Amino acid sequence: MHQAYAFIRISLASPYATLGIVLLPLMIALSGCSETSSGGSGFTDVGRDEPTIVDSVLAIEVFEDRPDGITTSFVAGVNERVYLWILWASVAKQHTVEVSWYSPDDDLEDPPFWSEQQTLTSTTGEKITWFYIDLPDDTGEWLVDIYLDDLFERSHIFWVE
Repeated sequence: MHQAYAFIRISLASPYATLGIVLLPLMIALSGCSETSSGGSGFTDVGRDEPTIVDSVLAIEVFEDRPDGITTSFVAGVNERVYLWILWASVAKQHTVEVSWYSPDDDLEDPPFWSEQQTLTSTTGEKITWFYIDLPDDTGEWLVDIYLDDLFERSHIFWVE
């Protein structure tokens, strides 16, 4: 203990040592503050007893309640439809799912190219739903939005060639 006291007394005797001891923690703290930093994270509790999308994908077909040919690119003359497949969890009561499809020509204020609603309930707490549109003639980047009880849940971007 006597040696630690002697070290501190000698270190503080020099004004440069004292300045170094004071500035070192300040430099460490400030080096973490940068205007060019990137990244981040977040979290939330999942067990909120409200329906949650476990998975959702776009596919060329739904076969035996499963997505077949998961993709985000669809080709005229090859694909007939664009399917949106959704797996839900924590479905305890009746809910309304709405899916809205937007073409490359649609502006933000325009109504969707196609919109459809389904009412879902489940006896097991899980549910699979799927929606589709016939492959459109309009090529380019499309968007499909998923809403649950009028609240936005998720969107997917896909391309029609």
